Amino acid sequence: MKNKKVTYFLCGMFALLTIGGIGACIGSSVVLMDQSNEQFSKVNQFIDDERARQAKEAEQSNPYQEDGYKVMEQYEIRSTRQISDAFLNKDPSKLQGEDKETYDMAKAVYDKIIKDDMNGYEKELAIYNWMVENIRQSSGYAIIMPGQNTQAYTPHDVLKRRRAVCVGYATTFRLLANMAGLEVHIVHNESHAWDMVKLDDNEWYHLDINADVNGPQYRNFNMTDTQTRNGHEWDASALPEAKGTTYSYAVQNAVEVKDVYKIPSIVKKNLDKKRCSLYYRFPKKMDDQMIALVDQMVNLMQQAVYSVPGGESKELSGELIANGDDDYVLAVYIVDYSQNNSSTNAADPKKVKKMTDKVNEAFGSALEAPGTANN
Repeated sequence: MKNKKVTYFLCGMFALLTIGGIGACIGSSVVLMDQSNEQFSKVNQFIDDERARQAKEAEQSNPYQEDGYKVMEQYEIRSTRQISDAFLNKDPSKLQGEDKETYDMAKAVYDKIIKDDMNGYEKELAIYNWMVENIRQSSGYAIIMPGQNTQAYTPHDVLKRRRAVCVGYATTFRLLANMAGLEVHIVHNESHAWDMVKLDDNEWYHLDINADVNGPQYRNFNMTDTQTRNGHEWDASALPEAKGTTYSYAVQNAVEVKDVYKIPSIVKKNLDKKRCSLYYRFPKKMDDQMIALVDQMVNLMQQAVYSVPGGESKELSGELIANGDDDYVLAVYIVDYSQNNSSTNAADPKKVKKMTDKVNEAFGSALEAPGTANN
């Protein structure tokens, strides 16, 4: 047979050939339809074109918009492709105004944190670490200061003000990662946005920098779809699947422990840190009994934290993170929330207490000074 798509038709019978909804009923005597190569080429091309048309219609019926989408109907995801392309081409001459200023600020950060010999994961980690350490969450002020946008959601405002809402974190990471040659998607729902990045193993990973700024560091760094769904919702139909574990931060940094009973003492030594992420793997794969024991250990440590001095402001949590197909790494996170509000521009607590008393006196209210409600 010259072509696998040669069709035999039998005498006295009718066959219905349907191509993308187009039917043709053919009846004849016993005939072997030995088409020429040109005829087969035309039929095959028609089939391919029809499939492409149907795929395009399906895509248009369920579009996924990144650039131009407004989270919470106000924070627009804006394209910065012209800026990253200018950096990669080493030609910013066509950039003007805000784009040129964004380029200059982003390049200064890039030159500071990215080295030529870094792989994709190391570049991603360097960007993540810089943003967690240098970009604070927008929210702090009830007043608008002249010339200051406290709700920074564009890379320009984020890099200039060093503050960001979730869209600001997502778009600024995308800009810096694109400059580093990494492929990035911004994932979003109506009220939140974060990133997906493709790394050297050709797999996609989720990261939510906004969630990690005041919470456990690296908890939302390089997650699979399964991990991400524990706290995030999104339409995954038009996005690639994130299923890689090679560049999971937990997998990359897990320390092997042979005795699970030694973990509580190790965790206790790290309890005085502001934020701490600890990762453990075991010589043998975790069976159901080990998983149950580890679950009880984390539960007991959570209770014990509250019994130590200052423990009321601390949070300890744990989770099992996939390490390949059928094994896990134990992650233990510690956060001291009493330290999250410290900053160089925070108001003096005594003056805040005095102001609270004056407001209560004037309004007849019974407000408690911020930070004293549970004391």
